[in-house]
Amino acid sequence: MKGKHMFLNSSELDELTGIRRGRTRAGIKQTKYEMQAAFLREIGIPFISNARGRPVVLLSAVESRRTAEAPKKGWKPAVIGA
Repeated sequence: MKGKHMFLNSSELDELTGIRRGRTRAGIKQTKYEMQAAFLREIGIPFISNARGRPVVLLSAVESRRTAEAPKKGWKPAVIGA
């Protein structure tokens, strides 16, 4: 399976979550991995954490989500559609 992979790599996970580093706020440290895991939970993408605490996401979980979500139609009053 050259060229194909089963899981998102680190740079793909960074791009998906928009999180590239941890932060310290009010003396509380959050690692990049903790922040990424919280974001993935929030948007409903399944993952597991490996022994190093890194979220591991199946590529198929992201691909199936992309095709499964249909765009939502906005509300329009019936008189406009008539």
